[in-house]
Amino acid sequence: MNYISKKNIIFFLIIIAVISLGLKLYTVDFTVLPNEDTFEWVLIALAHNNGDFTEHPRKTLGWTIFVSPFFQLVDSNNFLDYVNITRGLGLLISIITIIPMYLLSRKFFDDKYSLCATALFAFEPHLNYLAWQGLSEPLYILVIILSMYFILNRNSNYSYLSFLAIGLLWWVRWQGIIMLLVVSILFFRNFKKTPKLFVKYSICLSISLIVVSPMLLDRYEQFGDPIYFSQTEHLFLGDYGSILAHNMEGVEYSAFNYIDDNGFGKFIEKFVLMGIANLIFTIVKMSFPYLIVLLPFGILFSLRAFDQEKKFIQSNWILILITLVPFVIYFAIIDEKRLIYYIFPFLILFAVIPLQRLVEYGLSTFSFTEKQKKLSLVCIMTVILILSGLYTLRYDIPDPILNDEKILFADILNKKFEGIILDGGNTLQGLTYVNITNPPGIFKQYKHIQDMESQNPYMGYTGFNKKNINLIPVILYAKSLEDFIDVSYEYGLKYISINKDGVEDVFYPYLDEIYENEEKFPYLVKVFDTEQEQFEKLKAKVFEIDYKEFYHLNG
Repeated sequence: MNYISKKNIIFFLIIIAVISLGLKLYTVDFTVLPNEDTFEWVLIALAHNNGDFTEHPRKTLGWTIFVSPFFQLVDSNNFLDYVNITRGLGLLISIITIIPMYLLSRKFFDDKYSLCATALFAFEPHLNYLAWQGLSEPLYILVIILSMYFILNRNSNYSYLSFLAIGLLWWVRWQGIIMLLVVSILFFRNFKKTPKLFVKYSICLSISLIVVSPMLLDRYEQFGDPIYFSQTEHLFLGDYGSILAHNMEGVEYSAFNYIDDNGFGKFIEKFVLMGIANLIFTIVKMSFPYLIVLLPFGILFSLRAFDQEKKFIQSNWILILITLVPFVIYFAIIDEKRLIYYIFPFLILFAVIPLQRLVEYGLSTFSFTEKQKKLSLVCIMTVILILSGLYTLRYDIPDPILNDEKILFADILNKKFEGIILDGGNTLQGLTYVNITNPPGIFKQYKHIQDMESQNPYMGYTGFNKKNINLIPVILYAKSLEDFIDVSYEYGLKYISINKDGVEDVFYPYLDEIYENEEKFPYLVKVFDTEQEQFEKLKAKVFEIDYKEFYHLNG
């Protein structure tokens, strides 16, 4: 086994980090609007600085609590400055994670192949694209890697740090709760001969619960349930559109309701078999461009790994399988792949095994000399880097012109119209930005607690900016166009914004043909068209619903 000096390891890790940063920055444009989740993260972090730590019904506050102190380092009236601080922190964490990824890999491989595992992690295109979004996933991945590294340490005292990390992990993302079960299993699996085992476990468990207890107490006080998570309330309706819909607030539909209506066999088919199939298919899609080749062999070789410690391989399997179980039902509804990006480090540990087998032992008909081993490994990693770069080119680079037009579109609509509006195809991203930046700097007063007197359901805004909000965007759940109109009438929806590039098929597939075939919908009166207003790239139409005409035509 060739020894690599610490100095050279540090050198290679720096090179990997620099290349990784370059791949990450390729798709970044710090002048464009963030996605809706990032908007919300930034606003919640601002609320913390105003003394508001209200629990979010479908988010935990670990990421925003981490971000909020950095906001105090600047005093800007430009909202994007705070967005970019959040983006920058995500990028920084992603780069820092390279170090614990290497340390975790050393539990499975020598220095050389640990560096390969680290490179595969650092070059992974999906993670690189995610890194700059300003979302909680980079921090979640960092903490979950640390928790595994500590629990796999031969010294059982490191388990205290693992359980501490689990407490923090739970703060970062709600699904971190399942890792408490994982590390508990690994604790008894790896330290079963340790003196005073149960005493140590009691201390470990107490550490996790003490760390997470403020969040649990707050959620209990606010929602009546310490592990409340709003997206589970409508999950068994079997339609993702119902989860975020405003008209579904207060509606509960459990697994038992679904079984009563459809039978147990249909439940298993819909929420178990379909969920497992979607999970597998999603992981396959995530495996492009290079894990798709390595991972099948890695999984096969992991079953008879002889260069890795058996209990470590088993531990990796335990983490992957147990943490994926809660997503089976969720993925039966929607394959939101970024929710399972945390498994990349652990899939990569398996993916390196065939590289090691090929280079160290060759194939049945030949073997490599030491010089050939080094050369082959360099060639393989070069191919992986090229594939990663080519795959990165597939991602859409943010378009500043389109970004500016979305802001202009939202500003025009907010000044010209008043009422409740539905975004049928990613046209109103700029509406959030317009409302929170008018006047400049007003967003710094944000508090997450909703001002009930404002009668404003828009993302929980308080009354500080209600004078500037003329249009209130909503998400409504319906299964057909006719049902949608009925729901819209009950909810007071006035306008629909439609994108030429298509609608949100998950939510509104029945609105798809409105843009190109508006004559088929006489009860939808076009009130704005970007093509008539000299917009260059944004192609959107806004329709006002004529309910009287609709009900006249439809009896």
